[in-house]
Amino acid sequence: MIDYLSSRLKALSRLVLVLLVVTLLISCDDGNGLILGIMAVGAASGLWQAIDDESDNKEADTASSSNSNTSADFIIHSSQKYDGISDDLLTAGLGQSGLTNITPNAMDPINPTIAEIRQATIVNQYQALQDRRSRSGYGTLYGPAVPTQFATPSPEGKIAGKEYLAYADDGSGRQNVTMMVQIPNDFDPENPCIIAAPSPGSRGVYGAISTIGEWGLKNRCAVAYTDKGTGNGVHDLTTNTVNLIEGTRAIATDAGKQANFIAQGTSELDLPSYNSIYPGRIAQKHTHSQQNPEANWGKNVIDAIQFAFYVLNLEENFGQKSTQTENTVITTITKDKAIVIAAGISTGGTAALRATEQDSQNWIDGVVVAAPLINLRQFADAEGITIQQGNKTFFYQLYSKPLLDVITYYNIFQPCASANTIMGLPERCTALHNANWLSSNTLSEQIIEAKKRLNDYGILESSNAIADYYESASIYAGFAYGYAGAYGRFSVVDNLCGYSYAGSQGDEPPRIKSLADLADDFQSSSGMPPASETQLINNNGNQGNGIDFRQSIDVNSNHDGYLDGALCLRQLVTGTTGITINTGNPLTGNQSEHYRKVQKGISETLASSNLRGKPAIIVHGRDDALAPVNFTSRAYYGLNKQTQSTTSPLVYLEVKNAHHFDAFNQLYHIDTQIPLYYYLSQSLDRMYDHLKNKVDLPSSQVIRTQPTASLNNQLPAIDSKETCLITFSNRVLNIPEC
Repeated sequence: MIDYLSSRLKALSRLVLVLLVVTLLISCDDGNGLILGIMAVGAASGLWQAIDDESDNKEADTASSSNSNTSADFIIHSSQKYDGISDDLLTAGLGQSGLTNITPNAMDPINPTIAEIRQATIVNQYQALQDRRSRSGYGTLYGPAVPTQFATPSPEGKIAGKEYLAYADDGSGRQNVTMMVQIPNDFDPENPCIIAAPSPGSRGVYGAISTIGEWGLKNRCAVAYTDKGTGNGVHDLTTNTVNLIEGTRAIATDAGKQANFIAQGTSELDLPSYNSIYPGRIAQKHTHSQQNPEANWGKNVIDAIQFAFYVLNLEENFGQKSTQTENTVITTITKDKAIVIAAGISTGGTAALRATEQDSQNWIDGVVVAAPLINLRQFADAEGITIQQGNKTFFYQLYSKPLLDVITYYNIFQPCASANTIMGLPERCTALHNANWLSSNTLSEQIIEAKKRLNDYGILESSNAIADYYESASIYAGFAYGYAGAYGRFSVVDNLCGYSYAGSQGDEPPRIKSLADLADDFQSSSGMPPASETQLINNNGNQGNGIDFRQSIDVNSNHDGYLDGALCLRQLVTGTTGITINTGNPLTGNQSEHYRKVQKGISETLASSNLRGKPAIIVHGRDDALAPVNFTSRAYYGLNKQTQSTTSPLVYLEVKNAHHFDAFNQLYHIDTQIPLYYYLSQSLDRMYDHLKNKVDLPSSQVIRTQPTASLNNQLPAIDSKETCLITFSNRVLNIPEC
């Protein structure tokens, strides 16, 4: 009886709150699709969570529970209809063919309109995440107009529908996680599906539109996006301007809680004083929000899913107006009726996995991710599992490291390992030799030694060539500083390890970014500089005036790429003055305190690999040189199978000749790699078929692609004869060379 009353109380509370919120929303609609004012509808979501948590949350995994009880306020900003002709949800009116052209320019680059910002942003997401070359399969194997197993798009892939923008926040205005829900006009309320699409990397809320969003919208699903609290918020300290939710800029003091992100100083140094010492500097949300956004990525995805259900059940969509109670709307799209898939690439994949681990209320039915940048908790015992790839053995102690460890190690040695290409820094080899971190004497020997150090650290040799391109794009330095700043909750004024962000050209001191460049940031930046004319700066260069870090010169006149800064970031991982934990001396003073803060932040992000028995597919390119497979997907899969059960419905697909950034294949003219997105799309088909039609998921396998073959033969099907089974038994994960 008590259980029955409890369940009825939950249901009644939910209904009352939904009706209250919908009534408020109806009263604020101006009739043109624009929702005016700020509306805290998250109170409903928060109370739902609180009521359920009293009885259900005790079962949540302890590694995932620290943020699961924190409710958010949903602050609705706007809604907009798109006709699918002049403009649309997926391609911003340009269609599949138009997305291959250059990004359209605004009439006034300093003051672009909201529509111009949106269109340029969508085009830039396609350019940043897809290889749009026809010889790679764009337009035939993947793309907005390409059919899937369950979808037949229009000839140009344009999709009519509605788009809602909102903030989720804790009331402070400092989180302001952007959410967006897109509902295609052909959404089927009798067979509803929702695809949760967290943004990859540090991108804005449109970041997943060209991958997860594309699949979801083509398949008549509503898509629930979130920027995960990292989304491309840019605070220019010179003009004191910030982004608003749709990408326009405003004075920070005017924007207030409507800002995407406003930087904060410290008790020792405020922003104006910092800007007078270091002019032209810029604060980025992911690095400088002092929120450690990654700690809440799972919650952000669940918030977005809840928001999607709320929007779908508005009267203007699929909610039914009550015939008995005035100004009330009855919910018709419920979680027991809808198929919900959480999906993402890179950090979006991380967020989808973390959300599934934390999903005590069963919002998510299945999860599909590619190349997750994920930190794993330790095994309960020191033995862990062994990874066996052909004749190579990787023991637990080798790969049991958080990704900041791997990236900061890359950041030390990869500039030297790439020194025989135009992407590397030969004088980094000299500097490492002078500091006794390399023993070889000649440049060619030092390059070989640097690569060996990386491979001995657990990074696959097949990733070596790809790492050259990542070094060219300053991926390792950018991620090392950005994530260290985020984990440690450092302010922009802290000058962590002597780094900052600013506009810069060559070896000149930082410059103030133009208003046009600032206006373009929301459209084109990845959210993790170097990007969109914002460079990573060594504040100590040019006699303390600052310099692009790659132009840095050490005391021996070596262009060493600011090795001192790279070593400083590395020490935040090792806790010593050395490159590894067993070298150097323990840190002291501020550096020791910084190390403690970074380690605490990392501990808040650890994944449990407990997916609560939900079906899941992880797809990963074997040659990934940012999220190396040993440290991420292989380890996650092994931990899941060891601690949950070998029968756990988690599938791992490892794709040969694929890496982290498909768009780099086009940017750098790489023809030895294939688009990983193709297999992510195929995996979404398989998961949807499994959830809707009870069709079996594929087996875990290595897929043997052939980049040099004809297009029809490059990408063999999942479960085809061109695959090799992955097995797990007796604590050994066996990955065939295939």
